[in-house]
Amino acid sequence: MICGPAGARPRAARAATLARVALALLVAASVGAFFISQGLKREAPLIDRPTSYTDRFQPSGTGHPFDRAAHFKVRTTIGDVLHISVLTLSGRRVDVVAAGLRVHEYRSVLLHWGGTTTAGAPAAPGLYELQIRFERAGQTLIVPGFRLLLKGPSG
Repeated sequence: MICGPAGARPRAARAATLARVALALLVAASVGAFFISQGLKREAPLIDRPTSYTDRFQPSGTGHPFDRAAHFKVRTTIGDVLHISVLTLSGRRVDVVAAGLRVHEYRSVLLHWGGTTTAGAPAAPGLYELQIRFERAGQTLIVPGFRLLLKGPSG
């Protein structure tokens, strides 16, 4: 049997114990980092699946208010009081679709825009987007990926 210098065995045992402790700490840190990162992930979006029934519309000339209207629904992920406006792509407010509308979380609300300005005049043909202000949450956002195309009288 070959023996090493005296005290080599206790040093080797301490090194092995230290390695096990270091490995356990690394595993614990990895697990902790995973749970912390899960908590830091971005929050659920406030809007869940905007749906447009008519996203392209034009005046028909019949004078019926629904002939010149875009119908759409928005589903929020939180309950809040909403203020919904139609904006030009440059951010100018054209009309208010809803003010002080109370909604419950994960419920859809059906809305329509008559293609007019707040003064009641016909809005200019073009692309428009929706802005929603969440009163209690204190956040305002443009509905992502949602556009309304108002065509001119000639189509």
